[in-house]
Amino acid sequence: MRIAVLVGAGCLAAASPLWGPRLLRELPWFRVRRVEVSGTRLLAPHQVLATARIPAGENVWDDLGELASALRAHPAIATATVSRDLPGTLRIRVQEKRPIAYVEMGVLAPITARGELLPVDPARTRMDLPVIRGTWAKMSPSVRRGLLAETERIGQADPTLLAHVSEIRGQGDELAVLVLSHPLAEILLPVGADLTRLAQLRAVLVDLERRLPPADPNGGASPAANVDLRFQEQIVVRLPTSGLS
Repeated sequence: MRIAVLVGAGCLAAASPLWGPRLLRELPWFRVRRVEVSGTRLLAPHQVLATARIPAGENVWDDLGELASALRAHPAIATATVSRDLPGTLRIRVQEKRPIAYVEMGVLAPITARGELLPVDPARTRMDLPVIRGTWAKMSPSVRRGLLAETERIGQADPTLLAHVSEIRGQGDELAVLVLSHPLAEILLPVGADLTRLAQLRAVLVDLERRLPPADPNGGASPAANVDLRFQEQIVVRLPTSGLS
């Protein structure tokens, strides 16, 4: 009998889009009893629910547009959809904004390629992102844009390389060279280095991994090399003075 009621109610709503949902909102059978949240990585499901602000006694046939609008207003959410699953379930699916690095704002704060700071606690949500070194608030807008653009570009061109980079900073006042802190080396990389240059860097790092001693099992810092790609068609590699086999 319940199935028959559901089928009949759904047909009624579909056949009468203007007044059907208005009538169904009065039926206790369609009150929200369950909310399913999906698509979250940075935010916890309870944070999404708090953002949606679902009123007590909400009916699945109530206007869901207001809930979706409230979700999209959250600074960490790019898109959000809310759908109903009869008789009493709402399904919320969000797509979060993608951080590309941490910046120093007194504390580390995740930031997107567009320069949007995300209100996400790094201590609660672990993100394997490089840190852009330097006080963010004191950098010029052009340097900020350049650092974000290069971080995003390297991440798209060579995500494996960026995954091993712990810090990124500019060299000097003009953003012409990036300094990348890698477990094997400190890397000087010209801004705008193309795919060929990045492939050459990968080859150098593979060779360094073979030459340098393994990581200290006690957590001590291993000697690192210096890799300089500022000179056209050559790469200068300076090996550490000790610890080589």
